[in-house]
Amino acid sequence: MLLIPVIAAAQLNANISRDAEKKGFMSLAGSYGQVFERDAHFFGFSGEYSRRLNKVPIGIAGSLMWDQETDVKKDKVVSTFTAAITGSYLISERWSVGTGLGKGFMDTDNKDKNYKFTSGDWSTALFFGYLIPLNLKSSLGLSASYEYNISGKETSFSIDLSYGFTM
Repeated sequence: MLLIPVIAAAQLNANISRDAEKKGFMSLAGSYGQVFERDAHFFGFSGEYSRRLNKVPIGIAGSLMWDQETDVKKDKVVSTFTAAITGSYLISERWSVGTGLGKGFMDTDNKDKNYKFTSGDWSTALFFGYLIPLNLKSSLGLSASYEYNISGKETSFSIDLSYGFTM
């Protein structure tokens, strides 16, 4: 069986609305990361919708992610689509921490290198985020994620940059 790499990167960021009255938050993110156990790196993009819970500094989110991992020693490139759910806690107006769970569902880890539905890997992460307000509705986010691929028993680290707006 081929190892299907799923890195829940970028996408596991810590964006929730700073405005307690406006609970919904949409964001787009990009990321870059490194796998620790082997000579592999990845980049990815994601879209996320998060919702703040009833004026408390806790948020939940759903993400759809795409990433491309390059295994240098194997000269192998695999692209993966992943869905994830996350929870985050707003420590202050700008800092947050959270965790999440992702599941790969489509990748190019096959001889044809075409996207095919798969029973991809499970991943989890611990992430820290910092929001930079641009105006009352939008912000830039910077987050760092320590990720664990549960199925592949690998760890990785990624840095993520996002743009989001309150709905």
